[in-house]
Amino acid sequence: MTEVVKLNGFILYEGFLSGYENLASHKKRINDINVLPVPDGDTGTNMVSTFHSTLQVPRVSRSLSETLAHIADRALSGARGNSGIIVAQFLNGLARECVGRESMSTGEFTLALRNAAAHTYGAVENPREGTLLTLLRVWSEEMHRLGGRIHDFGELMLRGADTARSALEDTRLQLEELRAANVVDAGASGFVAFIEGICRMILTGKRPEGRKGVLLAAPSAEESVHEVPDDGVPLSFRYCTEALLGSALSAAALRGALSGMGDSLVVSEGREKTRIHVHTDDPAAVFLKLRDFGAILEQKVDDMHLQREAVHRRVSPVAIVTDSIADLPRDLADRYQVHVIPQKILWGRDEYLDRVTITPETFYPYLDGREEYPGSSVPDPRRVEQVFSWLSTHYDSIIAIPVGKALSGTWQVMNNAAKALRDGGYPIAVVDSRLNSAAQGLAVMAAAEDAARGMAYADILSRLEGRIAESRIFVSVATFKYMVRGGRVSALKGFVAAAANLKPIISLDSQGKGIAFGASFSSAGSRKKMLRIVGKHGTRIGRYAVVHAASPELAGRMADDIEALIGKKAEFVSEISPAVGIHAGIGAVAVAWIPD
Repeated sequence: MTEVVKLNGFILYEGFLSGYENLASHKKRINDINVLPVPDGDTGTNMVSTFHSTLQVPRVSRSLSETLAHIADRALSGARGNSGIIVAQFLNGLARECVGRESMSTGEFTLALRNAAAHTYGAVENPREGTLLTLLRVWSEEMHRLGGRIHDFGELMLRGADTARSALEDTRLQLEELRAANVVDAGASGFVAFIEGICRMILTGKRPEGRKGVLLAAPSAEESVHEVPDDGVPLSFRYCTEALLGSALSAAALRGALSGMGDSLVVSEGREKTRIHVHTDDPAAVFLKLRDFGAILEQKVDDMHLQREAVHRRVSPVAIVTDSIADLPRDLADRYQVHVIPQKILWGRDEYLDRVTITPETFYPYLDGREEYPGSSVPDPRRVEQVFSWLSTHYDSIIAIPVGKALSGTWQVMNNAAKALRDGGYPIAVVDSRLNSAAQGLAVMAAAEDAARGMAYADILSRLEGRIAESRIFVSVATFKYMVRGGRVSALKGFVAAAANLKPIISLDSQGKGIAFGASFSSAGSRKKMLRIVGKHGTRIGRYAVVHAASPELAGRMADDIEALIGKKAEFVSEISPAVGIHAGIGAVAVAWIPD
């Protein structure tokens, strides 16, 4: 690096490799001092993940502009966390400043650094001095001052590193949170570690081994999940939410659209993509807004509250996991710390996370109004692996209870994800529930209650199997229209049924396959038939629930009628998840039960 006057793409990438290696070695220390924007203990992990992504470029060329453009694009696609997205914004600003340049002198490149740092301030809704933003500004301004008279990149980096270390130490006194904790800013510390990695290469003359090792050495799965320290301070917002949009957008317009929906908002602009990071209580509302700005390529939502509870106040050494098809109200899932992995909803060009970035409130009102009809898909396998890996570090065993194997490929995805843990001797079971919707939710709730009471892993599984065998669900469908649009019923059969005004009642057989249980010719007839079914099974009903698709009054009346009939109150009355509502359709009401 010291032997050249001009900086090119090869030298830049080599510097990134060396910087990444040093940053990765400091990851735990950076996590330990993480205070801002929330003390979630993962700034080091997020910065390592972000810089790792920058190295996954398709090819490295001599052209500085071309290599930096690839680095910036990969940084935006792989950015994680508040600091990671700030780094991605800085690199994208730098790439814009270097367009069309095969190589650059120290003066030219440091001017680009200064302009990129200034541009990065615009990515943050409420920039605070004493953070990574401050370090980038102070360091880049000094680099620009030095670049006018130092023409050797090695000497320039060494001199600039002294300024970066001094600016980092200043952060300890610039913010009240950092002063109270007597730490420097974690994001700024991570960037200094990156700079020092480049300087180590300059001083020792030792080059990094090359791309191959870095490309293969992806950050481990469990490090992709937040772990929030229990500092006693309530979280301002529950969900750490990130999105990658497939076009370059105005940061000001996005900030205006998302204003008031949370905090820690960062909007990072690339040449062809835009990344958003925000802490919020309503990810679905965030993504509803983002849908107006173009295609959503990627989304990630971490439940920081549940993760903190699981780490510091777990109710059982046995983790209970399910998927979002299980209809289980949020308050009950929270009470028993049930970990819910979302299905994916595919709607036109958009993809959502069931019950997380799309909810009944943001789904059913649009079901009849949009030309495209939504579909569903199994959870992302990589995400399932991450969740299982993280849970295995905090629980003694895991019981996963996904939707029935005959109804979805979710069981297979979870079983595949569990294999590595199982092969290593870790107790993890992926149960074929043979159920869905409220029946699945009731079975999950009962297993979680058993776990919370201190029941052993094997005993929970044994009782769960008995419950599944005696569980039932009956769904009164208001119209065949949605089953036809969702592909479950042919258009011809749907036309005939509609002409006859048939309203089917759907159930599951002993293998978990959907079956037509009956039908009526009116809503009142369906209700009476459902009540007759309940009455026939009354003595075998231990606990029951009523769920619905955008029909709270019908569900409430059904719950009242069942309570009058069998003398037991419903465990819950709630809405069907969008993943189920795609096929059941608006107006559907379901009754499900499990034995005592």
